[in-house]
Amino acid sequence: MKLDAYHFAVIGPGRLGSTLIAALDEAGLTVSAIGTHHEDDAGLGGRFGGGRPGGPGGGSPGGAAGPLHVRVADAALEADAWWLTVPDDDIFAVAGQLAAAGPGRRRSSCPPLAIHSSGARSLRLLRPLQEAGVLTLCLHPLQTFSGDARPDALAGVACAVTADEERVSALGDELAARLGMRPFRLADERKPLYHLSAAVAANLMVALESEAVRLMNEATGRDDGLQLLAPLVSTATANVVGKGPAAALTGPVARGDAATVRAHLRLLARQPARVAEAYRSLSLEALTLAAPRLDDETVRTLKTLLEEGEGR
Repeated sequence: MKLDAYHFAVIGPGRLGSTLIAALDEAGLTVSAIGTHHEDDAGLGGRFGGGRPGGPGGGSPGGAAGPLHVRVADAALEADAWWLTVPDDDIFAVAGQLAAAGPGRRRSSCPPLAIHSSGARSLRLLRPLQEAGVLTLCLHPLQTFSGDARPDALAGVACAVTADEERVSALGDELAARLGMRPFRLADERKPLYHLSAAVAANLMVALESEAVRLMNEATGRDDGLQLLAPLVSTATANVVGKGPAAALTGPVARGDAATVRAHLRLLARQPARVAEAYRSLSLEALTLAAPRLDDETVRTLKTLLEEGEGR
């Protein structure tokens, strides 16, 4: 199986899909079609304007004509590799549409290939295509995407590779690396736990910063809490990445400052319960990280405060 022989169709040109189209083009791979979904229009315009395949580079977006914008059923005929970047709940249905249209009819030396990029959902979502003789693969870039179609957006990004066969896993490794990513293998049954980790790391961090901004604005009487906190947040994030969580931890729990934690808990009694619970839970995790550098009595005091609370 040679990557350069494949003609790709990216189905669902949203944030991830448009990034993949740009990255495939940059890597010198052929994107012959952009498959639209739910009868929508693929309004990528400009660089991905909807001519017919056949320009320089085999009809990739960088060519004179660009890829063809087609409906899902037609994408089955325009390519021999289909990358489904539709919402998770739609992957199985779109795979069924492709299977019903007879994938792999394009004259090609490549075994047909289908990819989805759900971090949480099983490879089995591509079962209709697998049953039609198509090789199935999941590639999940461990990154968040803004929607800008930048070919370098995948550079250095870790990419989970999930497949049922070693030859397909190897192809996934090669494709991820070709797009500038760092592939690693992930078992299908471990994907929900993997995705939970990613959600905690990114999505819940954003939610936590939203609460921090609200508290800062309340404290200062201003509305620029995010700008005030930005250097602190950037430094803390860089320290976590560069040094690891335990070494990066600072603040009252790390110092064993029970008086400050007690004052925080008193203030939190006047805040929404969700904020107080988040503070307690995350401070207990911080205490686990800090415990090796604190004396036993301080650890017990902080643990009692955080579990039982001031006045609870």
